[in-house]
Formats: sequence, structure tokens, C-alpha cells
Amino acid sequence: MLQSLAQFRSKMIGTTQSQPLTIFLHLPKTAGSTLRHIIERQYDSTSSLHLYESMLGEELAAIPQNQMDHLRIVMGHLYFGAHAFSARSCTYITMLREPIDRVISHYYFVRHDPSNYLYELASKMSLKEFVESCGRQEPNNDQTRLLAGPCHTASFGICSDEMLDMAKRNLAEHFAAVGITEEFDRSLILMKRILGWRNPFYSKQNVTRNRAPKEDIPPETLGVIKAHNALDIELYRYARELFQEQIRFQGESFDLETQRFRKLNASYGRLYLFTSLTIDNLTRRYQSRRPISIHE
Repeated sequence: MLQSLAQFRSKMIGTTQSQPLTIFLHLPKTAGSTLRHIIERQYDSTSSLHLYESMLGEELAAIPQNQMDHLRIVMGHLYFGAHAFSARSCTYITMLREPIDRVISHYYFVRHDPSNYLYELASKMSLKEFVESCGRQEPNNDQTRLLAGPCHTASFGICSDEMLDMAKRNLAEHFAAVGITEEFDRSLILMKRILGWRNPFYSKQNVTRNRAPKEDIPPETLGVIKAHNALDIELYRYARELFQEQIRFQGESFDLETQRFRKLNASYGRLYLFTSLTIDNLTRRYQSRRPISIHE
């Protein structure tokens, strides 16, 4: 059984077993890695589960009931529909990104990741050639594909208007919170309020290196990306509407809380950077002075 946003809010108070299991549907290149690190600090290790090697989440069906009762969050690059494998009632959260920028980021990310199955393709092609070569498959319209669920894919990787309709319906009916990458801080405060999180302080994770900004991409290439991602563009427009509706529901105090959070998180970011540099320097100093063992 799935729960709508209103139903989810009404059941937030209670035992872990009575609360719905939250599934973080991590759409690639949507700042999901940063969000994942935030989520990991909100729940202890016994109540969170990573399913990043899975596509459907079928592993949930094999979890013993006593462990399932203590589970609070599941995370992975999953198709919508993992709830079907859970005996618990479920709800979802996710983050969507402006599709043209997401495809650009995906291309440059793949070019720096030899383990990615698209690496050979991306490393030999321009962005325009890469998008045209992928055609109707990943990364094009990937947000629609994943949010519609595998049951609505007529052929592997192919998207359709029917899948767009299903993805919209899933977002509207089955997601406790729908975040927007370009509104990351506001999305975090929304999830904090709905899911009862502590302050979700963060530093950015898994940022694509050496990528060209959207403004530097030739208009012809942008046109090709737009043509190959029409479904995602419409889905993103719809997701932003849902996001704004969720924000309006939060009342006048929401923007004030977001402003306070941004100020605090800026301090957190400076502290995180200082701590990371200090640890790196101490590690290098220790390694340079460590005596060599005769067994090495």
C-alpha cells in the first residue's frame, strides 16, 4: 500500500513499525549523492539500507520481518515500484533536476568514470554526438523512465508519452516530498519538516569535474539535448509545480527557516573544509614519518 503526501503527514507520529518506510529514489546527477550523505546522518546504520546495486529493489522481499520493522529509509538508483517488495507501507522522496543541465552533467561525469558502461562512447564523442547516439535511451529522459517504473517500459530504455503520464501520477500520489536540485536548500527544509529530520547540514558531494557550463554549450547542441529530452522537460515543469504547492502548504515561516539554515550551513561548510584539510595534512605528516616495518 502506498501513501499520498496527506496520508503520510497524518501518520508521522508512532512507532517505527507503524510509520511508512521511506524510499529515496536517487535519480542520477540530481545532487542525489549530497542528499544521500545528509540522509545517512539522519538515521542510524541499523535503520537505513543501501540498494545501489539493485534496479528494482526486489531485495526488500528477503529481509527478515524483525529487521524490516526497524528499517526507516531505503536508498538507491531504483525504478519506482520498490514498495511492491515490502510488507511495510511505503512512501517516496526524490530530487529532480533541470533536464538539459542534467544531461550535460551526466556526459562530463561519464567521461571521467572508466567504470561507467557509457565511458567508451562518451570519451570518443562530442556532447551532441553522445546525445544523438544514445537516442531514446539513457541518459535521455532518464528521470521520466525511472519515475514511471519498469512495468511501463515497452522496450528496454525506451520512453513514451504513457510513461510521462505515469511518472506524473506517481509523483503526485506516492511521494511525501518532491525536491528540485536548483532549489536544493528549500528542498532540504521541506524534507526536514515532512520527515522530522534534524538540521540537514551539508557540503557538496560527487560534483562533476571540468564540465562546461550550460552557457558555453553551442545552441545547436542545446537544441539536440532539448529534442531528445522533451518528456523530462515536461516532467520537470510538473515537478516544480508540485514543489511550489508543497512549499505553499508550509506557511510563512518556511522561507525564514530556509534563510536561517543557509547562514548556518555556510558556517558548517567552512568548518567542514577546515576539518578536511586538517585531517589530510595530519594523515600526510603521519605517513611521511611512519617507520618502515621489516615485514612490508
